[in-house]
Amino acid sequence: MRLVLLGLLSTAAFACASGSPAPSPLRSVDPRIGTGGRYFGYGAAFAGASLPFGMAKAGPDTSEENGVSGFHHFSGYHAEDTLIQGFSQVHISGTGAVDYGALLLQAAASFDVSKSYESGYRLRFAKSNEIFEPGYYRVTFDDPQIQVEVGASARCSAYRITYPEELPERWLILDLSHALPDCRVEDASFEVAGSAVTGWVHYRGALTGRSGGFRLYFKMILDTPVQEHVGWSGRELFPATSSLSGPDIGVALRVGGTLPVQLRFGLSYVDEKGAADNLAREMPDWDFDAVVDAARRSWAEILERVEVEGGTPEARTMLYTALYHAFLHPTLATDGDGRYRGFDKQIHQAEGFVYYTDFSLWDTYRTEHPLLSLLLPSRARDMVRSLLVMAEQGGALPRWPAGLGDSGSMIGTPADIVIADSFLKGITDFDVERALDFILDHAENDRPGGRTGIDDYLSLGYVACDRHDGGAALTLEFAIADGAIANLLEALGRPDVEKFRARSRNYQNLFDDKTLFMRGRRADGSWMESEAEFDPLDTFARCYVEGDAWQYTFLAPHDPEGLRDLFGSPESFADKLEAFFATPEPDNPLAEFLPRSYYWPGNEPNIHAAYLFDVAGRPERTQFWSRELAKRFYTAGPEGIPGNDDLGTMSAWLFFTAAGFYPLAGTERYLLGSPWFDRMTIRLEGGRALVIRAEGAAEKIYLRRARLGGQALPNPWLRHADIAAGGTLELEMSATPASAWR
Repeated sequence: MRLVLLGLLSTAAFACASGSPAPSPLRSVDPRIGTGGRYFGYGAAFAGASLPFGMAKAGPDTSEENGVSGFHHFSGYHAEDTLIQGFSQVHISGTGAVDYGALLLQAAASFDVSKSYESGYRLRFAKSNEIFEPGYYRVTFDDPQIQVEVGASARCSAYRITYPEELPERWLILDLSHALPDCRVEDASFEVAGSAVTGWVHYRGALTGRSGGFRLYFKMILDTPVQEHVGWSGRELFPATSSLSGPDIGVALRVGGTLPVQLRFGLSYVDEKGAADNLAREMPDWDFDAVVDAARRSWAEILERVEVEGGTPEARTMLYTALYHAFLHPTLATDGDGRYRGFDKQIHQAEGFVYYTDFSLWDTYRTEHPLLSLLLPSRARDMVRSLLVMAEQGGALPRWPAGLGDSGSMIGTPADIVIADSFLKGITDFDVERALDFILDHAENDRPGGRTGIDDYLSLGYVACDRHDGGAALTLEFAIADGAIANLLEALGRPDVEKFRARSRNYQNLFDDKTLFMRGRRADGSWMESEAEFDPLDTFARCYVEGDAWQYTFLAPHDPEGLRDLFGSPESFADKLEAFFATPEPDNPLAEFLPRSYYWPGNEPNIHAAYLFDVAGRPERTQFWSRELAKRFYTAGPEGIPGNDDLGTMSAWLFFTAAGFYPLAGTERYLLGSPWFDRMTIRLEGGRALVIRAEGAAEKIYLRRARLGGQALPNPWLRHADIAAGGTLELEMSATPASAWR
């Protein structure tokens, strides 16, 4: 009953009566948020058991009736599915590409050759028979009514499986060949010895496969005797075989003993010894409840760094679930003894830091890393150090590290921005001079995985669209990186600050003062299209990447005043922003299948745009639109994230929006918005606290005035140094626009 009660509390997290005690941050998390949605509105959030940043992310891989569509199963799970193929031990959350989902376990009441493939061993379930909590997942299947509970430690997964007593046989299926759509197992191996199975899977996902994939080593042990085991390769069964190798193998185990059955996986990207040692270190006994309780404590400790008063129950659920999602990644890749496998595929020892992987940097530099720098700077430091050892081993700073290599996905050099942003926010305990060597190298030179079109950028001041697809997007991203570099150089007292400051204004070379859009140019300086041909709503235009001219026109967060001035006046800039948010989407019978044409809440280039009213003398429109966009596009249901969460990027956007201040990545600056809660306390490292007081914020969305440490703020923004030591930000809220900054 304890677990059933917890599930009901999770399911009804926002059914509290007015005046009743607010649930704890842990009880306010609903991991189902973001597991649904369709097409470009699919959140792709991970469903299952994990610790913050854990290597083990164990959970269900679901299926539609006729199979699995990759577009709706990037994380392995979709909220609308009613079939579970099984439970994989590693996943990724919120990506726009399919990856991980390796080493699948499933329970069964019998075994024959038909259950050596997914359509034979998948099981049906009802959504009402699922329970989600941070660090815990439970489901009861329809027929047979087998209950599977999943828990996790940092590098291990744990299962407790209860079979109906009347079943004559109980089987466990371990499918080493299982892969999500667009992924594959290249090779695998297992060995059965008593109640243990050891082995590895060499897996290539849509991202990890670009650098050769990863080898996941495992040790699985059971608390009950194995009475029979049957291996398979392809469609051929091998009864009683103790080992097999190949890309299409698995093993089924008939188990005896008392109910429930417990089993545990130790995982490692280093070797089998690492998997065994991680298991012995993290799960030394068979107390499944202790595993779940420890995970619960880990999540509570990190979530309780943020405490809120007031606001609606739904707002609390959205806030704490956003933090939960933001703290799933990057992924721990270090064994318990400090060893890790690097980008050179060799084994290394992490000295004085913890090594992480899985950074979707083009996404996460905007919100996720600023959030980690604010709340968890010690972890953020280790993540910066991880990027630097990747550069040492791989020859350059990575763009999108996935698994054991750089996937090279997306564009620009976003690691520059993450490193600069971290340093500017007081995270200095890394080799910044070596980091600067790597940053400046690919800021000046054409390097693999670096700045595509850098020669154009240096000679023309932009990347020519007739030479490079996405030229406008590349130019804008390079300018943001150059702004971050200029800020880093200035903080270090180094030369070339003005050189990079000037380069950071290259975005202005794309501005068309006739159409008031950022447009792509040819190498000869002409616009890529004539004015008559130019369509600012063309999401698939050659000059942009995952966006259109509307969505890219505001992409200069490092220089918002400079961007504003291009429009001729603050009023013109504000009018353009207003049109961006207020114009209805064009009628299109295919709209369900396509990205949005104006503001696109599910993709990164425009997610900061609502905050730009602050520099246009219209902060009340930032206050209105930041609230409105969250209300319109985010919910406390499975469709509650309006697009791929991108390893916490959209969730971090929601956190900052709820807190009432928003980071401009690569700078020390935050723009003020409209907080959701009467009081938010952010517990910073070192015992300090930042308190945001905004009485009546649930009903009053506008800021009348703001004080920090008792002093009136002259502008609607802050600098990191203003809040890094803690203090109190007092915001006087109003039901009508009434700003001291007008």
